[in-house]
Amino acid sequence: MTEKIMENEMKYICTINSEGKEEIFTFPATINHDAMAESISGIKNHTHGDWERVLRDPVSAGFVDADSKCYGESESLGIESRPEDSALLAAQL
Repeated sequence: MTEKIMENEMKYICTINSEGKEEIFTFPATINHDAMAESISGIKNHTHGDWERVLRDPVSAGFVDADSKCYGESESLGIESRPEDSALLAAQL
């Protein structure tokens, strides 16, 4: 990792599902991106009484600063942040 993690920063992963919907997941900087990606892949959605596993593929990852700006990369996943990730995060909040 080439950039220093600041005290209030978080990590994030942006995923895309089979329907093309992108979602950002934020988490503490002490957790590795690859471990979180594995956990996210096991999350199931509850729809009308049925549980359905939704496959999510990571498309970008990095860090979120105190101003909710996404930047950097995930070395463990081998993917970078994208300029549009900050806007997607703001829309989800």
